[in-house]
Amino acid sequence: MFNFNSRSRIEQWSVVYQTATDYDSDEKREVIDLTSEGFAPGDYLTDEAYDQLLRELNRAEPQTPPLRSRHITRPEKRRLPEACLNGIVYKKGQSVQLHDGTFLRIEEVVADRSADIFFRGRRLIHTKNHSGKYIPRWDNELVWIANEAIDIPSHQVRNFVRITFTNFCMIQKDWIKQHQRPKELFCRLKEHYGDKKPSSVEYLTWDEADEGFKFDPPKLRRAWRGETKPFGAFDPGEVVDLDDDMSRQTRRDPVRAIKRRRQYTFGDAFCGAGGVTCGARAALLHPEWACDKSESAVMTYKRNYPDANVRLMDLFTFIQSKHSTQVDIVHGSPPCQTFSPAHTIESVTDDANNACIFSCLNLLQKSKPRILTMEETSGLFERHRETFNRVILDFIELGYAVRWGILNCVEYGVPQLRRRLVIIASGPGESLPQLPKPTHGPPGSGRHPYVTIRQAISDIRPGAPHHNTQRAAARPMNRTPCDGRGQVRTITCGGGEMNAHPSGRRNFTNRKYACLQTFPRRYHFCAPHVRKQIGNAVPPKLAQAVYEEIVRSLHRTDEKESRHGPW
Repeated sequence: MFNFNSRSRIEQWSVVYQTATDYDSDEKREVIDLTSEGFAPGDYLTDEAYDQLLRELNRAEPQTPPLRSRHITRPEKRRLPEACLNGIVYKKGQSVQLHDGTFLRIEEVVADRSADIFFRGRRLIHTKNHSGKYIPRWDNELVWIANEAIDIPSHQVRNFVRITFTNFCMIQKDWIKQHQRPKELFCRLKEHYGDKKPSSVEYLTWDEADEGFKFDPPKLRRAWRGETKPFGAFDPGEVVDLDDDMSRQTRRDPVRAIKRRRQYTFGDAFCGAGGVTCGARAALLHPEWACDKSESAVMTYKRNYPDANVRLMDLFTFIQSKHSTQVDIVHGSPPCQTFSPAHTIESVTDDANNACIFSCLNLLQKSKPRILTMEETSGLFERHRETFNRVILDFIELGYAVRWGILNCVEYGVPQLRRRLVIIASGPGESLPQLPKPTHGPPGSGRHPYVTIRQAISDIRPGAPHHNTQRAAARPMNRTPCDGRGQVRTITCGGGEMNAHPSGRRNFTNRKYACLQTFPRRYHFCAPHVRKQIGNAVPPKLAQAVYEEIVRSLHRTDEKESRHGPW
């Protein structure tokens, strides 16, 4: 086989490639000596101060046309239909193994000015060699590192290999792999790693799979969860259109009519007082069921969502019951105190909470949703990576694609500096929704301005439920007042150690805590433990942003399948 194994050749190529990608050698360059003196105070700025300085300069100085600069061209590589090296032809569609043990599906062959040949394409690594503990260690399986795009020099190729790309996501039922090609390499996973940015592990799409190994998404979905109604399982009946134009459009377009009428069904495990359901309802989901083991939280949930089937029981008991749990979208927010950055002392409930975090796998197996969401403290990802990896691994092994990222609630209309880990998993046959883009930001960001404490609590009427200002004033005031023009810190079961009313004369009332969590004014809480219910809740505005993005993704899928029929 074609085998370049000379270290000197690699070192020589490194020098040639660095020279080829640099500026032309005959250009005169100015050299600045930075070694003579160190930095003096004031010589540097923080990122925030630098951004502020730029904004002030832009306002102060008139706009002038940019100076014309000499255009500098860098060497570019040209595409080739194929390349013949030592009598061996390389072209698009071939798969090769590299000397470093990784693999490449060639999608482009290119050459630079020195006529050196490079390959571009899908960079792959064996699942057993992947550093992430969330990737299943399957035999003869590769994972495509989708955001690693580099040019591979031809001398790094070791040999040709056969790699089958498939979108079949239930590996245990892959008859071709298990019986016809057990020793051959397969790729069905694709990873986007983002470190601090959102990351994902997805199953390949129908378009990314090889011919002969493409499986229709509707068939994959049906094999997993049975028949699925497009645009949601809840149908409230005929919708009366008061707009004549809209009425005529829906009569001419039956798909549009179904889309406007139906709603995706929603189940809320560890529902608490219903913060997630509140956001899901604002995103036009239909609450079908919920469960929690807190009696006061269940009473609050029933009060606000009387049509939902809410049960006073833990999730394990609920899953084992005979209640029907299949819905389009399921959410699970297990108790997060164990994983919180503020949790520094072991508690008697730690083991139980650890068990709860893995219960979402059982929930997936029972309810078989199209989409699952989880919301947890950022500490699960940042401080308890082993537990986090195991949760993601469970989902992937079941056939679900997963995306995760840490979102700051303040960027979604919540007047609260609260960082939360959000996980979205999509079942077989589904597209993996994106995490929502921030809707609020600082001046100059092009987004809505951050919501402030003052804006959130200023219009609460006297005598409103859970708004006892006298009782709040009677509590000892041992906290520094918050700035009403800013945001509060994370609201906890006790309100938060650093959160106090901007007036400096009292603490926040429970109603104000609820408003800072973005619960609607009309939302009612049942005693006892009202503050604990509020602090444990997911901010509804954050949940709404997540589910609006999910609904858009499901709508795109259902509309495509409804209009274009079978694949």
